[in-house]
Amino acid sequence: MDLVGKISLVTGAGQGIGEGIAKVLAQQGSKVILVDLNGQAAQKVSDDINNAYPDSAYSYEADLTDEKAIQSMLEFTDQKFHRLDCICNNAAASKGLGPVETYALEDVQATLDLTFTSLWKCLQAEIIFLKKQSSPASIVNISSNSALKGYAFNSIYAASKAAVNNLTQSVAKEVARQHIRVNAVSPGTINTPGVMNYFKEEPSAKEMLERSALLRRIGEPEEVGEMVAFLLSDRSSYVTGQIISVDGGSSIN
Repeated sequence: MDLVGKISLVTGAGQGIGEGIAKVLAQQGSKVILVDLNGQAAQKVSDDINNAYPDSAYSYEADLTDEKAIQSMLEFTDQKFHRLDCICNNAAASKGLGPVETYALEDVQATLDLTFTSLWKCLQAEIIFLKKQSSPASIVNISSNSALKGYAFNSIYAASKAAVNNLTQSVAKEVARQHIRVNAVSPGTINTPGVMNYFKEEPSAKEMLERSALLRRIGEPEEVGEMVAFLLSDRSSYVTGQIISVDGGSSIN
């Protein structure tokens, strides 16, 4: 129970990887605030967590492209707990698919807003909050292996996640003296609702992606959550500025 007594915030926690992360953090003893654009989805996950670990989870609906919503999210956290120890910036989305020469500029901008700019806005507000409370804290940003290897026909998403990696390392350098650690976790193919729907449409893709991992299988959201929990806990107290893949070895295959 590495996170007993900790207060954690997870964005994009209404499903998929964010849901898995929130559940692992609660299992490890943390109180968890689940933030999502879909308030009903966040509430459902929160209810599931509280059924297993009573009084551990709280849901909050927010559009993280909006600075005021981000500030309100942190004010809610402050009012509820008066501090914040652990943050996982997971919320992201991709708009549009296609070859680079036909990729619509509005889809480029939307993907940047949802995947990079909103995370930058969150980090900015979170760092201000954490510096004011003047106590050690840990932040984990969720990246993607597409940032390491590229992503054909979804190039702007891959580029946005590459920017997340660099931002993680840059901010880690800025805030280390304030005892704030900043790392990123880079998932490979994970069994999220979107991925499972994709496999229904393209059955051959599942076998291909399983072969691409050295462990010859698709990962689970909770396996990403285990790495996030480690990086948020005091067990990783000498780890900052790192990009760590959770991918069954696909990034080196």
